[in-house]
Amino acid sequence: MTRARHWKVWLALGAAASSGACVVPSLRSKAAVVSPAETRSFVAQFDTLWTRFDEVYPSFAYKQVDWRAQRAAYRTRAQRARSQDELIAVLVDMLSPLHDLHVWLVDPRGQAVPTFRPSVRANFERGRWESAMRDASYLAHTRDFGEGTVGGYAYLYIGSWKEPVNQDALDLALARMRDAPGLIIDVRSNAGGIDQTALAFASRFTTRAFTASYVEIRTDSLVKDIEMPLARTIGPRGGWQFTRPVVVLSGRGGFSATESFVAAMRTLPQVTVVGDTTGGASGNPATFSLGNGWHFTVPRWLEFGPDKRPIEGRGVAPHLAMTWDPASYDSARDPLIDAAVGLLGERNGVYRIAPVSSQDARVARTRGGSGDARR
Repeated sequence: MTRARHWKVWLALGAAASSGACVVPSLRSKAAVVSPAETRSFVAQFDTLWTRFDEVYPSFAYKQVDWRAQRAAYRTRAQRARSQDELIAVLVDMLSPLHDLHVWLVDPRGQAVPTFRPSVRANFERGRWESAMRDASYLAHTRDFGEGTVGGYAYLYIGSWKEPVNQDALDLALARMRDAPGLIIDVRSNAGGIDQTALAFASRFTTRAFTASYVEIRTDSLVKDIEMPLARTIGPRGGWQFTRPVVVLSGRGGFSATESFVAAMRTLPQVTVVGDTTGGASGNPATFSLGNGWHFTVPRWLEFGPDKRPIEGRGVAPHLAMTWDPASYDSARDPLIDAAVGLLGERNGVYRIAPVSSQDARVARTRGGSGDARR
């Protein structure tokens, strides 16, 4: 079997990363006798998955996983599998040391079986956030997308980069915020989606072209003229750019395309990232057939931020880290949103306390400055 591939094939596939809550089906062992033909089928499925990872997966060295040793250790177990569920259990065990959130299997019902469950301390509570939004004139376009005004500043919640959250919808929302003295973009709970959408939105905040991230992919051994990692460059998009102060709220619940977005935004002079480091999973997976109605995903790149530091397993750090301790805070408030309002007030030369009720009780003191002030 040839391993020849051209690097452009993988880039042309596009960024199809998606993540979120996974429903794990039961892995029951069946007592039925398995025929020799079925046993060969299980081994063939094992070999299909192992070979595809061997050809495509870019992070074995980075994650210090000896993939050939994994084959030697688990193929015998695959040969002994007495059911499809037993084979899936073997594959999950083999893949779990990769600690890769973008590696999962999909059963015939379309339910995902994860191979890795990170321990995530999220800095976002839906109930608390909804209480805070009652005073923000918040308009929900979908559960994962909406806009409002907090403390006199525009607020945009982006909980996904998947349809119907797309480039057009984001551009329209930004147009309504064009004259705002500052903008809060909340992606703390955004587990990913289409990274072209995320980077297209980031391009509305820059006046120059710059490298948003770098990606490293597996290439054919005959390809000699491609330097890795490959730069992903974005430039100004649209008829105007939002250059007033921006606060991006990030956290451990942000993965994949969100990490590409945060990594790009944090390099811009008017942007401050506040909260926690992102989740650290940005692999751009593709889906392949395993057999018997099952599928599996293989991440196709290892992504680095503009500083060329890897995102996988590390995440993207904020400019201003804030400990999430909501128990010590009013249950109707979101401490990170309030912190963003205070920071924008400082950037604009105006100190404000976000409204605590529908009467918009607000304290403001002007010390001069411009809505276009740079950080």
